[in-house]
Amino acid sequence: MEGHRFFDLVRYGTADVELNAYVAHEVGSGYTLLKGATFTKGKAEYFAIPQGEIDASTIAGKPTLTQNPGY
Repeated sequence: MEGHRFFDLVRYGTADVELNAYVAHEVGSGYTLLKGATFTKGKAEYFAIPQGEIDASTIAGKPTLTQNPGY
């Protein structure tokens, strides 16, 4: 089940609250690797679609895929 919790948080709509609270706790505990990290709702839930895939999806000169918001 490792790695599935992120997708559960996204599905429930609480990923931004949970992950930002986790980062704040870790940074407050002295773990500086996460310093400055934030989870941005509306962007961080999805990966960018590669431009090559958008270009390859064209039908009649018009792409059928559109980029995810925020990218």
